[in-house]
Amino acid sequence: MKQIVVVKVGGAHLDNPQYLDQLAIYLQNIRDKGHQIVLVHGGGKEISKIHEVYGLPFIKKAGLRVTPPESMALVSMVLCGLVNKRLVSHMNRFNLKAVGLSGVDFHMMKSDLLNEREYGRVGGPPRVITTPLCQLLKENHLIVLAPVCAGPDGAPVNVNADVSAQAVAIALEAKRLDFVTDVQAVKTQEGPRQQLQSAEVPKLIEDEIVQGGMIPKLTSGIAALEGGVSHVRVGNISSLTHNTATEVTLS
Repeated sequence: MKQIVVVKVGGAHLDNPQYLDQLAIYLQNIRDKGHQIVLVHGGGKEISKIHEVYGLPFIKKAGLRVTPPESMALVSMVLCGLVNKRLVSHMNRFNLKAVGLSGVDFHMMKSDLLNEREYGRVGGPPRVITTPLCQLLKENHLIVLAPVCAGPDGAPVNVNADVSAQAVAIALEAKRLDFVTDVQAVKTQEGPRQQLQSAEVPKLIEDEIVQGGMIPKLTSGIAALEGGVSHVRVGNISSLTHNTATEVTLS
């Protein structure tokens, strides 16, 4: 049986055709090594843009995007529509047999609301039904997955893409979870690190050496390792390709 690699890519450069070319080549290299792939994507930049277009506020609390119902409609438009289909279209130029889904499809990713009064339609780590994913992987499809999940009422909820990737990797018993970022590796006081132990992470966050979007990548990566995923890496496309990214390990 082929081993599964889950890749999470942020939304910062997903409107750049040259970047998408590099991403496709990186994924092709993974497939050429005999692995099956699930690509979980973000889309924060374009979600922010569409809120500006519609004149809606876009607020963050404790690092979470507050998502009232009117925002949830825009989040779904961008993640499940614009970004997902752009990725699928581009990956298929490289004959990757990409198919685009979200967690709402088949209700295969169900998430409870974190705190509806505070955050609106924002969900926690989803429960993943793997049957549809496994069938598509068996048929050698690249699954391109938007992190919009089914809430308790069946309607869409917004789930952090790093958390979604963690949940998918655990559920599929993935060999590896790669977080594709803008930086070569996780940086500490000592500079870029090729190895990082889980016990180091709380102190790095407390001292604000690790900040912003790197925090959910590391916390989700550690949760994935604790859930049985064999390897977690954090880096850009080049460092992930050349094995100079940060490998996160359990202490």
